Amino acid sequence: MPTFDSGPHCRLAGSPIAWNVPSGTRALQRGLRDDGVVALIDYDLHKLGWRAFQDLCAVVLQQVLGQTFHTFADSNDAGRDGAFHGHWAIQAPSDPMALGAGVATVAQCKFSAQASGTLIPSMLVDEVTKVGRLHSRGLCDAYLLLTNLSVTGRTDEWLKEQVRTHGLQRCLVLDGRWICQQISQRPDLRRYVPRVYGLGDLGQILDDRRLRQARALLSRLEADLATFVPTEAYRRAADAVADHGFVLLLGEPACGKSTIAATLAMAALDNWGCGVRRVDSAEELVAVWNPDEPSQLFWIDDAFGGIRHDAALTDGWSRRMDQVMTAVKQGARVVLTSRDYIYRDARPYLKEYAYPRLRERKVVIDVTDLTDAEKRQILYNHLKAGDQPRRALEQWRPHLRRVAGVERFQPEVARRLSRQTFTQGVRLVTDDDLVQYFERPVAFLSDVLRQLELGSRGALACVYLSGDELAAPVQFTPALAEAVTRLGTSEGDVLRSFLTLDATFLQQATDVHGDPVWRFRHPTIREGFAAVIAEDANAVTVFLDGLDDHELLQQIDCGGATARGTLVRVPASLYARMIPRVTVPVSTRASSIDPFAEFLLRRCSPAFLRAWAAVHDQDLDRLLRFGGYINAYWEPQVLGRLQEVGALPETLRRKAVKQLAELAFDLLDAGWLEEPVCQLFTDVEREELLGRIRDEILPNLNEEIDRSADGYSSDVEPEHRYQTARDAITAYKLAFASHPEIITRLDEAERYVEQEIEEAMSDYEPSPSSSSRLAEPSISRSTMLYDRDEFDDIAEGK
Repeated sequence: MPTFDSGPHCRLAGSPIAWNVPSGTRALQRGLRDDGVVALIDYDLHKLGWRAFQDLCAVVLQQVLGQTFHTFADSNDAGRDGAFHGHWAIQAPSDPMALGAGVATVAQCKFSAQASGTLIPSMLVDEVTKVGRLHSRGLCDAYLLLTNLSVTGRTDEWLKEQVRTHGLQRCLVLDGRWICQQISQRPDLRRYVPRVYGLGDLGQILDDRRLRQARALLSRLEADLATFVPTEAYRRAADAVADHGFVLLLGEPACGKSTIAATLAMAALDNWGCGVRRVDSAEELVAVWNPDEPSQLFWIDDAFGGIRHDAALTDGWSRRMDQVMTAVKQGARVVLTSRDYIYRDARPYLKEYAYPRLRERKVVIDVTDLTDAEKRQILYNHLKAGDQPRRALEQWRPHLRRVAGVERFQPEVARRLSRQTFTQGVRLVTDDDLVQYFERPVAFLSDVLRQLELGSRGALACVYLSGDELAAPVQFTPALAEAVTRLGTSEGDVLRSFLTLDATFLQQATDVHGDPVWRFRHPTIREGFAAVIAEDANAVTVFLDGLDDHELLQQIDCGGATARGTLVRVPASLYARMIPRVTVPVSTRASSIDPFAEFLLRRCSPAFLRAWAAVHDQDLDRLLRFGGYINAYWEPQVLGRLQEVGALPETLRRKAVKQLAELAFDLLDAGWLEEPVCQLFTDVEREELLGRIRDEILPNLNEEIDRSADGYSSDVEPEHRYQTARDAITAYKLAFASHPEIITRLDEAERYVEQEIEEAMSDYEPSPSSSSRLAEPSISRSTMLYDRDEFDDIAEGK
C-alpha cells in the first residue's frame, strides 16, 4: 500500500497487495470509460478528510492499477514518504509509466478540504526537491501524484519538467476527476470504500429498479453513510455475506449496527445486483423468499427484539432457521442485527447445536470491536460533517485523541457531539468533560431532552405514540391530541417543532409504500425520550394509553427484577390500569416463549401477579393447554411462576400437576423438573413421581431413548434427534443424586445415546451447500501507522 502526503506529512504502512490490471494510463488520465464516453460524477471528495482520502487512494491503486506497495513507518522511512517496487502492468508499452520490474516509484497524495480548488506549482515545490533527493539515492525512479483537486495541463507539464531536471523521466498525475471516474465505473471500489454511497449521486450509480430500492432502503440512513468508516468489523461482515451468505451483527445501542447493515445492502445492490428487502421476522423472510430468484438479500434489524428480548421473534427464528439456511444455501444473503444483551437472552432458544453456523466467529460479528484508529476516524468524520463552530472544534482539538480512546466510544454519541443541538447547555471544555460525554451518554441525552421546549417534546411524543412512524403531513388523532394537551403544549407549537427537530432528534423518511413519515433519528433517542417523559406521572398514562396491547407487553415493566432495556417502568399506583389489558391468549400453539409469558415471568412483581390472577381467574384454565415436550410450551412456566408467588388457585395447581405427571411418561419428558415448572409440585408429589420414574421408566431406559428419537425427518441432525433424551438423563441425574445405583444406570444410558448418535451420523447426509454463491476477493488488511494528528485540520472550512 502507498504512503501519501496530505500537506503535513503522514504515512501508511501495510502489506503487499496485487490486483488485476485495467486499460492504459493515458485513457485513465483522460477519465474515459472503455467506450470513450466521459463520465462526470462528483463524489465530493473534499468531505472525506485527509486520512479517509488516503485510504480511498490506496484502494484505488490496488484495485485499478494492480500494484504491490512496500511502505515504511514514520520512524524509519529513510526520508521517503512511501515507495513502490515492482512493475506497472500497463497495456500501452509506450506510456512513460510502463516500468520494468524492480523500478522504485514514490506515490504521494495532496488533499484539500475545500469544495473546489486547483493544484498549483507552489504546493509542489518541496515535493519536487524531496523526489530529487530520493532519486539521487536510488530510491525513486518514477513519481505518482494523486489529488482531489483539479489539475491544469500547465501544472501537469510543470511538474513533469521539474522531476526531469532531477533525473526522473516518469511522472503521472491523477486528479479528483480521475478518482471519481474510477469509483463510478467499479462497484468493487464502492464496496471497499462504501462511504462514497453517501457522497455521490445514487441515480448515476444504480439502475432505476435498484435506485428505487436503495432510496426506500436508505431513506433513514443516508446521512450515516456520508460519515461511514469501513472498519475491520465492516470488512469482516462484507466477507461473511460474500463467503457464507449470512451475517449477524452484534453490539450495544448506538454502535452503528444498522449503518453497517445498510452499507452491506448497498453493496449487494451495487456489486451483485441483488434485490434487497427489509423484513421483520423469520416468518416474513420465508414467506417472501423466491427460490427462482437466487440473488436476494434480506435485512432484518433487531432480529430478536428492539428494546428487549422479544420471545415471539426468537421463537420464529428457532422454528424457521432450517428454512432460512436453505434459502442461504440456494443463493440468498441474510443480514441480521441485534443488541448484544438481547442476543445473549435469545441465544439459548436458537438451537445452536442444530445450526452450528451461529457459533462461527466468521458470521457473528461484534461491531463494537473498534481499533483506536477507527474510533478517531469515526469521530473526525462526524465532527467534520456536523455544525459545531470553528471555535469549539479548535478548543476540543487537543483532547480529541483521548476522547476517541474511551472504552465506551459509540458512533451515535460522536454524531451527537458534532451537533450543537445536543451540546447546548452542556459544559464541554476540558478533556475530562468530553470523556464524560461519551462515558455517560444517557445522562447527557436526558439533560438535553429535559431542556426541549414543550412543542418539541410534544412532537417527539407524537412520533413515539405512532410507533416510530408518524405519517406526514401530521394529522392529530384523538390520542395524539390528548397527549399534546397533557404535555402542556398546543397542536400549532407541535407542528412548528418538526422542522426544528429534523436531522437531530427526528428525520423525514419514507415508509414501505414510499409515503413520507417522521421517525426518530436513532433508536436511543426514542428510548431516552421515553425515560425522561416517564418521570412525569401524568405523562406516563399518555404513553400507556397510546400503546396497543402487544406493544404494552413489549415496552413496560411492572416491578420485574430485571428491567434492562425496558422503556417505561409502571408505578404500582397504575397497576390497576394495566391489569385488564394483559389478557391470557385465546389461541395457543407449541412455543416455549411468548410476549405474554415473557412479561409475566420476568417483568412483573409478585404483587402485580397476585392482583392480575385475581382479575383473570376465569381465564386461567387456558394455561392448561400444553402437551408433550413440556419445554416446548410456555404455559407450564407461567403456572409455575404464579404458584411461586402464591397467585395460583389450588384446584388449577392440582390439574396442572396431574397433566405434567402424565407427560413425564411420554417420550422421556423431564421438563417437569425444571424451574419454574417444578414449583407446581409439593415435596410429596415430587417424590411420588420420581418413584414411578424409577420403577417404570429407568428399567427400560434404552427403549425410551429410542422412542424419543423417532419421528424426525432424515435431514434433522442426529445430535438434535437425541437432545430430549440427553436433557432427561441430565435432569434425572440431579434428581437421583443420592442414589448411586441409579446414577450408574443413567451413565450407561448416556453412553448408549452417544453410540446411537455415532451410528446415525454414518447414514446422515446434510443438504449440500449451493455452488451458486458468488465468491468475492477479499481485500488484504493493512496496518496503518500515523504520527500526524488526525484532528489537526478538524476546524478547516468551518
